[in-house]
Amino acid sequence: MQTIIDFPHSMWISQQTIRFAFHEEISHANFHAVQAFNRFLTKQLRHNLIESVASYHTVTAYVKQQVDVDLLRRQWLEMQVSTAIADGTNRLLKIPVCYDEEFALDRQRVMDYTGLSFEDIKRLHMSKSYYVYLIGFLPGFPYLGELDAKLFVPRLKSPRASVSASSVGVGGGQTGIYPVDSPGGWNIIGKTPFNLFDANGKEPFLFELGDEVQFYEITKQQFWEMKSKGV
Repeated sequence: MQTIIDFPHSMWISQQTIRFAFHEEISHANFHAVQAFNRFLTKQLRHNLIESVASYHTVTAYVKQQVDVDLLRRQWLEMQVSTAIADGTNRLLKIPVCYDEEFALDRQRVMDYTGLSFEDIKRLHMSKSYYVYLIGFLPGFPYLGELDAKLFVPRLKSPRASVSASSVGVGGGQTGIYPVDSPGGWNIIGKTPFNLFDANGKEPFLFELGDEVQFYEITKQQFWEMKSKGV
């Protein structure tokens, strides 16, 4: 049986900016609804739409002139009744991670906070698939959810001045990978040999919204072998 996604709450931010909000949570169901609605707006508003920006639970539309929200609500319902909405999931990416102490800068902090051994932390981190819910604050930085609740650890109170590119971290209910050297406050538990961002590449970003991500463990020797091949 098809599940009908309710029309989101709408609010005009300015005369040419309207925000549509779903439930305020980070989940695959919410991501699916947001992405489906974003595609719907792009199709329905066409020439009136300047840009739409999707986040975890909102879609903000910048329009040339105000839109009829009641009409959009009817069209949203009619579209769902007439056809199923694709879930927007793209590729399955398997990402190697070396959890060696050299790379796991916050190994002890995560163990202390969770009460878990590092073997259990690694196991839980690799035990499920994650979805790329958002790409921000750095070029190509993937926000991946949802993390196992046993691994919820607050971000550092004082961010590091520099975190090396390809470092894998956890923070709150998410896990992520730094695409470039950058300041950061995530708890670093490993590193991948993969390059996430290449400004000169044909496709500069490794990840896309909706990608499904699975982590698997590699040794330090395997890490440097893969790194030397420029993966």
